[in-house]
Amino acid sequence: MIGKEVIDASGDQVGVVKDLDWNPQTNSAKYILLQEAGLSAKIGLGDNKMLPIDRVESIGDKVLIKGKLLKSED
Repeated sequence: MIGKEVIDASGDQVGVVKDLDWNPQTNSAKYILLQEAGLSAKIGLGDNKMLPIDRVESIGDKVLIKGKLLKSED
């Protein structure tokens, strides 16, 4: 799953899966660490967000999430 593109409900690529927060006691993921997409991410300045695993709609070639990922306004 690490390295897969993350797509929100509007079809926008919002990032890439950077890591998983894995719970070995339940043998399941709790969160995915999402590195945001965009120009700032390409030069190493992209934000990382923890996205609860229950926001994941499906996992295939890409990770589809429920709803839209809110980005902070500058």
